[in-house]
Amino acid sequence: MEKDKFGIGVIVMMFITVLVGVILLVPIAQNVGQTRDLATLENDTTMTIAVNDTAQYVTNCRALSDVVIYNETGDVAVPSGQYTVVNNVVHNGALAVEITPDAAAAYKSIWTIDATCQPLTYIAESGGRAMAGLVVLFFALLIALVAMTPAMDKLKDLF
Repeated sequence: MEKDKFGIGVIVMMFITVLVGVILLVPIAQNVGQTRDLATLENDTTMTIAVNDTAQYVTNCRALSDVVIYNETGDVAVPSGQYTVVNNVVHNGALAVEITPDAAAAYKSIWTIDATCQPLTYIAESGGRAMAGLVVLFFALLIALVAMTPAMDKLKDLF
């Protein structure tokens, strides 16, 4: 009788531990995914070029690559010589991307940007991104180990 109470207590404790672990694993994995994945800007960032040589800022990215800027209608690409892109600029206390039109820019109205974006939460170092992924992996393995421990203990008694 006492052994059954101990077994039920272990099962309840294991169930609660696994339940809490799975509940915590989901947001941890989502946050790690956001810090490891690049985003795509596609005609959604608009800059009004009223005064040339005035810097415009993309505040939802820390760095841009593969940048293509289009004119107001979105059908003509602005030549890359008519603007400069500076990544990892501090603007209003946060990282941003600075895009400065050239004084001789031929297209003077609204520009849209297509680019690959590193979000503000992106881990720039590949080792850091790998470690973040390993944290999630080992946390999931720990949950599985907690779930399997009572079964392994029973198997040990059989042999």
